Amino acid sequence: MTAEPTAQQPIRVLRLTPHFYWPQCAKTDWPVKFDAIGGMQSQIYRLTRQLAEAEGEPVHQTVLTLRIPGAPREWQLAEHTTVRGVRVPVLPFRSRIRGMVDLNLAWALGVIGYLVRERRRPDVLHVHCSGVLIPPLLGWLLCRVLRVPLVLNVHCSIMVTYHPMNTLDRLLQPFARWVERRAIRAAARTVVLTPRTIPIFTERTGLPAERFAVLPDVIDADTFSARATDESVAEFRASWNLPPAAKVVGYVGRIAREKGWPIILDIAEQLRDDDVHWLVCGDGNERDLFEKDVAARGLTGRVTVTGYLPNEDVPVAMGAMDLLLQASLHEEFGSVMLEAMACGLPIVATGTGGVADVLEHGELGWLVEERTAPVLAKGIRAALADPDWRRDTAERAAKTVRARYDLEQVSIAMIEVFRTVTAHD
Repeated sequence: MTAEPTAQQPIRVLRLTPHFYWPQCAKTDWPVKFDAIGGMQSQIYRLTRQLAEAEGEPVHQTVLTLRIPGAPREWQLAEHTTVRGVRVPVLPFRSRIRGMVDLNLAWALGVIGYLVRERRRPDVLHVHCSGVLIPPLLGWLLCRVLRVPLVLNVHCSIMVTYHPMNTLDRLLQPFARWVERRAIRAAARTVVLTPRTIPIFTERTGLPAERFAVLPDVIDADTFSARATDESVAEFRASWNLPPAAKVVGYVGRIAREKGWPIILDIAEQLRDDDVHWLVCGDGNERDLFEKDVAARGLTGRVTVTGYLPNEDVPVAMGAMDLLLQASLHEEFGSVMLEAMACGLPIVATGTGGVADVLEHGELGWLVEERTAPVLAKGIRAALADPDWRRDTAERAAKTVRARYDLEQVSIAMIEVFRTVTAHD
């Protein structure tokens, strides 16, 4: 049994996640075939750093994430926080969904190898799950072997949110849903991003609502938005030759199947007669398909693709936009919306997953009634034609993001989750 931590006794957290943002890669090309950068990586990095810097709260963290080219194998992020990249060798087979076909398995085997060598027993096992099978399976098995409380952090639920991306994915779904259900039952606490998933989880697992905690994605809004100075935005616009007179509609995120990228080009075709330019910031396993489709549709002059941008440069790119589009096929939360809200960038979105909750069902963004190109194009056209709506909505959103999604407050709540599960172990 683990003794209840005191003010003098640190909580030793073993964090398992195949996804993590390495700032060391900020000025180089991110290795997309290993890990297409997205909001989950940035969110876990922000939380890890904030917990490392929390005053008066001794949390000792070891993060085991996927080892990727260009990142160090071990990084001492802070005095009591170590990030290690782990994996076994991978087969050179490309996957359109997740970079390479066996990356999650290679990471999990690397985690097991590390634990066999180190033989250190943490106070808390904190596992981040993104809609795929391996992380909840690993968390479920390890909490039983190590006999420590499991905190399961569900960034995308297999049972509630995730939609299969191909035939093999569909065939694996019954087993994947079963694994997620067993992992949630085994967890001392399951952390979700919005309240909408809790009634479904309680129904399907038989657990009381008290076994779940709602801790949303987070942002240090002032620090993030401060990077978008007039000078940096002007330099960005010039470097990418953005047309000065056109309205710029932006997309920030992975160019991947679950993000539903073809609809961007369907909307662009709907808006051919409007003075609209598209700024697509991100990379992914289907970027090549996206760029081929841009050329095939004759949209090369109306679409700019930057490729990978380090998170530090995202506010500058957003400063060059008039609207942000959010139209994923599935989305548990959509943390890029917090970044747009922090920067005062209005959002046009479909209410997929938790998006409608984050945008307060239209109070903090323009929610369209269906995910089709004509409807989204109509919404974008109406939002661009209404500067008063854009200004007022952006102001409300900027206030809300600072009040509700503050990085420091959510990290304090996470520490309380750790203390609760160790106290009852």
